[in-house]
Amino acid sequence: MRRRLRSALFLCALAIAVSAACRREPKRAAAAPPTPVPPPRVRFEEKAAGMGIAFTHVNGAAGKKWMPETMGGGVAVLDYDSDGRPDLLFVSGSFWPGDPRAKGQRSSLSLYRNEGNAGDGLPRFRDVTREAGLEAVFYGMGVAVGDYDNDGRDDVYVTGLGGNRLYHNRGGRFEEVAARAGVRDSGWGTSAAFFDFDGDGLLDLFVCRYVDWSAAKDLWCTLDGRTKSYCTPERYPGTASHLYRNKGDGTFEDVTKRAGVWNENQKALGVSPHDFDGDGRIDFVVANDTAPNNLYRNKGDGTFEDVGVPAGVAVDDAGRSRGAMGVAWGDSKNGAGTTLAIGNFSNELKSLYWTDTGEVFLDESPRSGVGPTSFLSLTFGLFFFDADLDGRTDLLLANGHVEPTVQAVQKNVTYRQSPILYWNAGDGRFRPLGAASGDLDTPLVARGAAFDVVIVENGGPARVYVNRLDHPERSVRLRLVGAGRSNRDAIGARVTAVVRGRRQTQEVSGGQSYLSAPEKTLTFGLGSAKKIDSLEIRWPDGTQETRRDIAPGAAVVLEQKAAGSLR
Repeated sequence: MRRRLRSALFLCALAIAVSAACRREPKRAAAAPPTPVPPPRVRFEEKAAGMGIAFTHVNGAAGKKWMPETMGGGVAVLDYDSDGRPDLLFVSGSFWPGDPRAKGQRSSLSLYRNEGNAGDGLPRFRDVTREAGLEAVFYGMGVAVGDYDNDGRDDVYVTGLGGNRLYHNRGGRFEEVAARAGVRDSGWGTSAAFFDFDGDGLLDLFVCRYVDWSAAKDLWCTLDGRTKSYCTPERYPGTASHLYRNKGDGTFEDVTKRAGVWNENQKALGVSPHDFDGDGRIDFVVANDTAPNNLYRNKGDGTFEDVGVPAGVAVDDAGRSRGAMGVAWGDSKNGAGTTLAIGNFSNELKSLYWTDTGEVFLDESPRSGVGPTSFLSLTFGLFFFDADLDGRTDLLLANGHVEPTVQAVQKNVTYRQSPILYWNAGDGRFRPLGAASGDLDTPLVARGAAFDVVIVENGGPARVYVNRLDHPERSVRLRLVGAGRSNRDAIGARVTAVVRGRRQTQEVSGGQSYLSAPEKTLTFGLGSAKKIDSLEIRWPDGTQETRRDIAPGAAVVLEQKAAGSLR
């Protein structure tokens, strides 16, 4: 922790020195800068209890300071019953063996069914964990959602300590089939993602694994030299994550080594697939905690090449690994390239990289304003979304420290930290909204986070935030259904909406943020426009379609024919 503080302060001092040097240059005539547009007041209200959601995360903390207690838990936005309404699945840890509190925990999973809107306009949720067959007690961590057998129903993969679980959706009730499917795995599973890396129309699975920790291998660490604290990941060896290829018969095969992604130095916490070079093949990034990040470029022959170092995203400018947690991709410049965001440890700049070619990524964290204003935060979950529906992609960081006593050794760093909602000002800069974001400005010990907007607090309740600016007439919600050589979830499909000449590009994602599964329905903000002028779709199988004059309102479902045309 102290090493991170020293390195981050060095970078900060270096940035200040460079900035000062630039200010000493001779003045040049320049056009007057445009008048800045004032940021909106995006009022989020926390409404979990009023919606019927009563989930509380269990970390099992009992004074032993075991490392997994600091890291959970995750959340998924899914439609498990295929009724068109988003449901919520939360993942909890458990109490350790011998803890008398364990008798009161009935499940590490909590599934809440969306029952539709009540008279106040808010949806109501009902706990359906038992009737869905999801009651099970284990030390859970994260979740991924994907229709791996293309039967039209959301299946669920849950990671945890000592083995993961695959829940096959049988029509509103789940059957656990991980061992039979060959994806039980072992060790400490964290984030996971579904995506079709070989283009056969079947969703494959990447599973992050963290450090080699167990109760028997637990080490004694301290901040003050007297009392035990939670250890940092430097104290434990890393473990290789796994890539599983979908065989199409309900089983998967481990192709980690054959695909060229075997790495025993990984300490993986976040994964997000994305075609960052635009060649039609799904690539993916892995965020590692105190080990170099991996950026895997899909070579199109079933293998990947790690280009993290030449692309500039593996380590910081001084060649040092950061404490990377969650990861997300977004279009922050309206069709001009791709932006990669990575949540890092406190006293480290949060990473915000941009590329227009997929070859070299420029670190825009300092210039964008995100790095300096989040320097003291420890960011786990994060994602891009259009919070004010103005047609520009904003950014949310979900923050919270891992050590409850951190303020005893670092006065400016707190355990509970407010999420930060960054408004995209449209000039390559992001402005933190702070109190203008409403209840989002409340300090939490945040971990998993998903749009729109759900945050899991470690050892605390789930938070669901209602966006009072989110009106149907200001956006188009789009759900794609793939067919033929495209997976049914259309994961990997790229959609570009053109609104009054401004382009917005999104991909259907099979995983992002931290321990969490995003909603597969895409939301495009219209600002003051009344429609999307054109909607360009590149399906996972490479076929392309264009639809015009898409009006806002109810969610639009577009189905792909096997030949690639829209029905």
